[in-house]
Amino acid sequence: MKNKTLFKISPLFALALTSCGKSYGVKDYMIELPWKDNYSILQLNDIHIGIKDDLDLQFQYLERVIKADEAKADLIVLNGDLFTLANRATAKRLFSFMDDQKVNWTVTFGNHDEQAYFSIDWLTGYLNDLNEKRASGKSYCVFKDLQDDDIMGNGNFVINLMKDSKVKEQIFLMDSNRYNFGEYSGYDYIHEDQIKWYEDAVKDTTTNNGGTPVKSIAFFHIPVPEFETAWEKAKEGSSEVNVVIPQTEKSDYEGVAAPKLNTGLFDKMVELGSTNAIFCAHDHKNNYAIEYKGIILSYGVNSSDRVYWDSDLCGGQLNIIKDNGDIEMRQIFKSYEGLE
Repeated sequence: MKNKTLFKISPLFALALTSCGKSYGVKDYMIELPWKDNYSILQLNDIHIGIKDDLDLQFQYLERVIKADEAKADLIVLNGDLFTLANRATAKRLFSFMDDQKVNWTVTFGNHDEQAYFSIDWLTGYLNDLNEKRASGKSYCVFKDLQDDDIMGNGNFVINLMKDSKVKEQIFLMDSNRYNFGEYSGYDYIHEDQIKWYEDAVKDTTTNNGGTPVKSIAFFHIPVPEFETAWEKAKEGSSEVNVVIPQTEKSDYEGVAAPKLNTGLFDKMVELGSTNAIFCAHDHKNNYAIEYKGIILSYGVNSSDRVYWDSDLCGGQLNIIKDNGDIEMRQIFKSYEGLE
């Protein structure tokens, strides 16, 4: 069931759509990349560029973050809300800029990415085409959207980091969708069929690994409700959580804008024992990372001055996967000063 419109009309309409689409095997959603020791992923959140923005300025800023010595990465993830009121030319310029960095890059989608002068099908189709060009060295885009599948959302796929012909680590890219006007009005969520897809992918990899779960991390835009649970427990000083990165004191904590419905993704991750970190965006002034039930819940850092921002809290986050699967996070703060 593809999320092709900004609004869901009704629960009955949504139910009718569940029979649409083709079923694929879990391996059809997987892309292989080579493992490197201390595999580093630069996370950039909430760029929000559109047709009225000074793109030269925004790209100068992003390049300042990407080219920073402390930001050297094997993969860059644009973690949702790439666009707000963009057109095709804007999108093409962003993706061309990303290719110019000569680093593998990928995207997830946020709640604003369909508020644009193009369809989500055009956007995912263009990214699919760039991914195809990667094999011939004409792009660095790592992306897959099976546009006719029966899974909710767009761009649900897995990057398998391979070592000695085996999966060393998995990176789940998931679509947290847009807005919900069905059972409630508010932000949408990762749906039950997406959770089943995630479970099937983890179990398939576990089986092929002799029954031992392979470590994984996940990127998606809108945080799950457990981000707020972990925050409240940290405020109480609960021993149930470990604050890995505290909220920056200079910035105002803005609360967690999670969906009102908890569909159980976090609990499924705890149950399966594979995923040990979730990286989200969405709330521009939050940058904490808290470990809860063995999973790090991390916001990363806002990566532009668009929509709303904190000048002391702008840049990116480098997420480093260690050989044993542990995660090290380094927040990188850069200013716009001196850019024209």
